[in-house]
This record gives sequence, C-alpha cells and structure tokens, in this order.
Amino acid sequence: MVVHRGPRWTRKRLEAMLRTCYGETARGSVDAQAVADAMHVSSRTVRRWLAGSNRQLAAVPHRRLEQLRLPAAESELRGRQQADYAREAIAQIALPKDKGVLPVWRERGWLEPHVVAILDITGKPWKQVVISNGSARSMNECRRRGSIVDVTTVPTRFHGVVLAQEVLDEIEPWRLHPLPELLPVGRTHVWSNDAPAVDLSVLAVSKELR
Repeated sequence: MVVHRGPRWTRKRLEAMLRTCYGETARGSVDAQAVADAMHVSSRTVRRWLAGSNRQLAAVPHRRLEQLRLPAAESELRGRQQADYAREAIAQIALPKDKGVLPVWRERGWLEPHVVAILDITGKPWKQVVISNGSARSMNECRRRGSIVDVTTVPTRFHGVVLAQEVLDEIEPWRLHPLPELLPVGRTHVWSNDAPAVDLSVLAVSKELR
C-alpha cells in the first residue's frame, strides 16, 4: 500500500471542512453550534479552533481533528470487521466443490459479480466509494448521488467489501465524515476530492481481488 503523508491542516482547510461537513450559518460561516453539538464541546471551543490566519496550522488538537473528520470508533470497528469477514468468505469460496459456501450468500446474490465505483458527489468537494450489484437500478442510484469517476468489477460482493476498505485505507489522511443531514447515504466512505487518485483496477489486482 502506498503511504501518503496527508494534507496540511491549516486554519483555512479546517474551516472549509467544517463548513462542508457540519453546515453553514445563514451568513455562510461555519455552523459552530452544529460542530459543538457533534463534538460535545462549547461553540466557544470551536471558534478557538478556528482562530488565527488562514495559512497557520489549525489550532485544533490532533485527537479532536481525528474525531471531526472520521467516523466514531465503533463504526470504524464494524467496517473492519465486515472486511475481515469478507476476506474469510473469499477464502471459503475458494475451497473445492463449494464446501465453504453458505446458502444465504447465494440466496442474496453475494456470489455474483459486483461493481465498485468511486463517485464525485454532486455539489460537494467529496469522493465516495460504493459497492453495487451492477443492476440498472443500483447504478442509477449511484449516478443520482454523483458522477462516476472510476469503476471496476470484482468476482463477488465480498471482494467488493474488501476493495472498498482498501480504498479507505489508501486515502485515510483525507477521509471525512459529514453529518447525516448533509450526506444521508454512505458517509463513512467519503474523502476529500483533493486526495491522490485511486485506480480501482490497479488496486484490485495488487490486492488479488481480481
């Protein structure tokens, strides 16, 4: 995996992230109260984080910055557990004569090829990785959220789950976690659109998911 150092968190970058992920006031400034409510701090603390000039490093503690831009630890753990389960399922699928295949996987269509796509979310400075069964309905839903900037097909849904987690690991320093009012679906799979580009096909091959 390529290791990226990550963006420089200046006051300007922090303000832009808070505005897009937590909302704006009627005057177009950061909704400090929304940020405060989400972080369980005072709005005065939020304004202190935003003190200084635009080029200065943001006056926010690293721990708080991670809380601001990432899903809760419980959510992250669930995502990694799902990826671990998917890896185990891939190993079971590879056993001879379908010995490791659970009937429910076949019933739910999880053993059919799936699509993994990266979306450029409409009207937001975000990208999002999504997993689809490739049906017209599912792909149309993706296009309603944003334009598809990259796409690849993998053998099963389990391969898609693992690939999506690999994408998130690849761009981790740029990940964001908008409020549900601002992005109702898939907000744990979002990152800033100035992150290094991810080539899904190349990543899938390098992780032996194709």
